[in-house]
Amino acid sequence: MLPLLRLGKSSLTSQAFMKGLIQSAIYAGIVIALLFLCLLPLIVKHIRKKQVKKTAAIKAKKSSKVRASQELKTSLKPEEPGKPTVATFSESRILEKQDKRAS
Repeated sequence: MLPLLRLGKSSLTSQAFMKGLIQSAIYAGIVIALLFLCLLPLIVKHIRKKQVKKTAAIKAKKSSKVRASQELKTSLKPEEPGKPTVATFSESRILEKQDKRAS
C-alpha cells in the first residue's frame, strides 16, 4: 500500500516536511516582527500628525470664540462720546475704566 498511511512509524519525508513547516513559521514570524519594527516610527508619526491637526482645530475654534466675544465687547463701546450704550454691570465697569484711561 502507500507508505504515508502507515501507522506507528513516521517516514523521513514527513519529518522533513514538519521541520520545514516549523522553520518557515519561525522565519515568517521574524519577518513580520522586523517589518513592524521598521514601520512603527511611521505609524507613530501618522498618529501624532492626526493629534496635532485635532488640537489645532480645537484651538482655532476656541480662539474664534474668544475673538467673537472680544468683538462683542468692543462693539459695546460708544462710537461717539455722547451716545448711550446698553451694557451689563461688569461691562459698564470695563467701559468706565477705559474712559478714565482715555481722559
